[in-house]
Amino acid sequence: MSTQPREFSSRSDALREIPRPRIAWADAARGLAICLVVLYHATNWTAGTGYDVSVLREFNEPLRSLRMPLFFTVAGMFAAKWVAASWSTLLRGKIFYFAWVFVLWEPITLVVRLVTGYYKVPDADWSTLTGDLAWSLLIPRSELWFIWTLAAFFLAARLLRPLPAWVQILAAAGVSAWALAGWEPESIAYRGAAQFIVFFLVGLHLRPFVEEYAARLRWWTGLLVVGAWYGVTWLVQAYGLEPVPGAYLLANVVGSMAGIAISVALARLVPGLGWVGARTLPVYVTHTPLIHTILWVYWSNGIWVPVPQSQWMPLFMAMTIVATALALDAATRRIGLGWIWGPPRRWLATP
Repeated sequence: MSTQPREFSSRSDALREIPRPRIAWADAARGLAICLVVLYHATNWTAGTGYDVSVLREFNEPLRSLRMPLFFTVAGMFAAKWVAASWSTLLRGKIFYFAWVFVLWEPITLVVRLVTGYYKVPDADWSTLTGDLAWSLLIPRSELWFIWTLAAFFLAARLLRPLPAWVQILAAAGVSAWALAGWEPESIAYRGAAQFIVFFLVGLHLRPFVEEYAARLRWWTGLLVVGAWYGVTWLVQAYGLEPVPGAYLLANVVGSMAGIAISVALARLVPGLGWVGARTLPVYVTHTPLIHTILWVYWSNGIWVPVPQSQWMPLFMAMTIVATALALDAATRRIGLGWIWGPPRRWLATP
């Protein structure tokens, strides 16, 4: 019974000791995931505004089982040095970084949402906003739940460190299977943390296996994995199996594997995607305010886009937003405003 935990532990310890170069497919995976997230939110908010984007909604639906599992698996792969560090280093480094970004951008996101009329709370006003912001560190209200959840994952992984890796992964798989079966808590951050904790821990503890899987992929095995993911996801959705604990987790597991296969191919075919993947934070924190602002300008000026042209709106919007966010990142760093994306490096602890 003890052989497997020691094997996992020795792999993780070795992983912490050896510095590794950037992995092209992992950067491509982050780039792919962030572009799909922007497209997903652009599609949903455009549909909520009244434009017909039914084609893209159908396109986005199966991708639910790929986007975030891929994102969190890759995030976990690069978390080992922080989880192995002291509590002081983790808190003054990674957690402080996440808190800085969240505290700065959560008010911006919610203010833009209120001003543009996209606040999800009925009859929301400035007092509603103030109350939500006061509780936001405990109950995130916006798409920045991802930042909050990442911080929670680092803390959870550090707390669970004394346990064997296989125990952590099995327990997390049970939590994720239950949450993916339809748990609807008050905050999307709670739901996301429960749904995707297993993927973060798999990336953290099984990174050598993930890398070996990616290295062994060929074009035909990649196609098989992508086909298997789509088939499993279609079956789960077609037969209404999502409420069955474990069914949608299986779709997410195969989705993560398919996402890696697609990322390996894209890293070779679209090298620029990896460049985007190394700069995901500006895209993530700005994309929702930009979506709301663009749609508000359209709607408030009575600009109506009919079918079929409306079907392309989210795609063009997503491309514009990614380019704008990356341009903002470059411009702000050039003029000394890089602190809007995170605290100065000299303030951060490093492992």
